[in-house]
Amino acid sequence: MPNRDATFRGADFGRLNPVDPDERDILIMREHPEYRRALEDPSWEGEIGGVNPRLHVALHEMVANQLWDGEPIEAWHAARRLLDLGMDRHDVLHELMNVGVEHLHGALTGSGPVDLDAYRRTLNDLGQEPVNTRVRRSDTAYQIKVGIAGSEPSIWRRLSLPGDTPLDELHHILQVSFGWEGWHLHEFEAKGRRYTDVSGGSTRGVHDERRATLNLVAPRQGDRVRYTYDFGDDWIHDLVVEAIEPAEGEARVLCLDADRAGPPEDCGGIYGYQRLLDAMTGPRHPDRDHYEDVLGESFDPAAVDLEAINSVLAAIRIPGTS
Repeated sequence: MPNRDATFRGADFGRLNPVDPDERDILIMREHPEYRRALEDPSWEGEIGGVNPRLHVALHEMVANQLWDGEPIEAWHAARRLLDLGMDRHDVLHELMNVGVEHLHGALTGSGPVDLDAYRRTLNDLGQEPVNTRVRRSDTAYQIKVGIAGSEPSIWRRLSLPGDTPLDELHHILQVSFGWEGWHLHEFEAKGRRYTDVSGGSTRGVHDERRATLNLVAPRQGDRVRYTYDFGDDWIHDLVVEAIEPAEGEARVLCLDADRAGPPEDCGGIYGYQRLLDAMTGPRHPDRDHYEDVLGESFDPAAVDLEAINSVLAAIRIPGTS
């Protein structure tokens, strides 16, 4: 259930009891403030952002009741598996809702019977990808745009990759795409959860990036992920999901488009890099010689070699792909 730290329809959430189905429904409505006006207006009809608010909340209520009652128990087990893989709680509910719509639509609309065995089998399939033995479905291709925060002009890459790319592989893809050398630590953040390489031991409050995939932490178009590389220079990369399409043929990782060269390692973060560029363009800058030593005389900040990036990306071996 959502946090009970606010009010809705004059009710204090701290006093609402989720055991009561009616009060549980109020808790669910509170978790969708974007639909509040539509839900409070009995005459309101239509969609918001392509979503029918009343139907969406009704599906949330259906899933909440299933989990609360433990029926079918497969829904509860699926929810626990997805949470353990690092999926956001609200997105877990959406995954269960999608399965419910797929298998219960006939009963909900009166157009046909329900195959409960098939429904339970689909629930049992959710989250069944153990670490290091993953079987990649690669049934969706993600298009993402990744930009280095604070860069002006913007340094960015547009990538196409399988939706079920694990975050540890996404780290490698981003390193190649921006020309990083992998000398420093890194971390992903999505919906308040942090993910990193914990192979050296348990890290409190941070999840194992090997157990989370792109489509788990960013399941919808428009979702965002933050990738930070080098906690000294703090290179922050903002990732946004631009499109999700059915995959065609063999899963591939491609850099579709790009702008500007990636900064060099250990140059002082985005502000240090800007000072390097200022020195390069100022022939009388007192630190010009020093910065030429760092960047090299042939460095062109506006240049990016898309062919070279893709030649390296093509050699990346993603587990489960041929």
